[in-house]
Amino acid sequence: MKADLLTAASVNGIITPGRGLPSMDLVKRMPTPPRTLAIHHEVRRRYGAVLVGTGTVRVDDPTLTSHAAPGFACARATLDPAGRIPAGARFLDGSVRTLVGVTEATPASYLDLLAERGVEAVPAGTGERADLGLFLDGLLARGIASVVCEGGGTLNRALLAAGLVDRLHLWLLPVVLGSASVNLFEGGDAGRLDELRLEAVETVEDFLFLRYRVGQRGL
Repeated sequence: MKADLLTAASVNGIITPGRGLPSMDLVKRMPTPPRTLAIHHEVRRRYGAVLVGTGTVRVDDPTLTSHAAPGFACARATLDPAGRIPAGARFLDGSVRTLVGVTEATPASYLDLLAERGVEAVPAGTGERADLGLFLDGLLARGIASVVCEGGGTLNRALLAAGLVDRLHLWLLPVVLGSASVNLFEGGDAGRLDELRLEAVETVEDFLFLRYRVGQRGL
């Protein structure tokens, strides 16, 4: 199974106002039309689960339930083989279905915490790093047929590099940010070209909502 990406970036590809700052700080600093959040949440509801990275959980402390609607069941997912998410994080509050990717190296105490909170531990490899493909297949085996990722630049790049991204839903924000902050796709190999085919465009005042199909070829 592949994942789609749902994210927002400045015109120079930056997704946070500064490293270590929550991504929502960017929205709060701008006059963001309510219609943008309505579209964002509507797209979320098309998917079986929302995936974020461990860094996003630790910095943003999200609930990922703001897209909930009557009769709609939220599900959220992340990968945390090292058990870095603190026990007090809202992500582990047990309020909605939650799945966490773990490996054979995950501390037993953390696995016990997940079990206590009713969080589903999804096997994703044997080492200290989780295998994204195994994790997504594990979600599929648990009845989650589609995933949208709202992770940071590191997770976005990892999914892209592994060939696990199908579509990109991108809010293009009418602002230029400092290039030292977090890029939409952190890092990347020289000589790699990931092609995007534009499928749809929507304008909301000065904001653009773009949908791309992702392809790849090597230079």
